[in-house]
Amino acid sequence: MNIGTEQPVIHVVDDDEAVRSSLSLLGEARGWLVRPYASAHEYLNAPHAPKGNSECLVLDLQMPGMNGAELLESLQASGKQIATVVLTAWPDSDLARRAERAGARLILAKPFAPVEWLHAVEESLFPA
Repeated sequence: MNIGTEQPVIHVVDDDEAVRSSLSLLGEARGWLVRPYASAHEYLNAPHAPKGNSECLVLDLQMPGMNGAELLESLQASGKQIATVVLTAWPDSDLARRAERAGARLILAKPFAPVEWLHAVEESLFPA
C-alpha cells in the first residue's frame, strides 16, 4: 500500500509488554512511528503527533484501570477522533460493541497473524 511520504504514528495501548514490543517492532519495520503505552491513562497523559500526521490507535479492550472502550468514550466526549483498531479475544462482547459505538473502525480478534494487524492498521489509516 502506498502511504505517501508521511510517516504515520501508531499508538499501541496494551497492558501486555510482549504485545506492545512485538507490535512496535512490526510497525517500525513497516516504516511507521510506533508509540507504546502500558495503559489508557499513560496514553491520555502523553504528548501526541503534530497535526498533519496520520494517526492510528491500536487498543486492547481488557486492561486494568480504564478499559479500551472507556478510553474511546473519553476521546469521543472530548471531540478527538482517531482511527482505531481494537484488539480483543472477545470480538462479539458487549465491550467490543461499546468500542464500536465510541468510534472504533475495526475489531481484530486475538489471536491474529502479523499481516492481519498490518492490514487492519492500514485500512484504518487509509480507508478505501
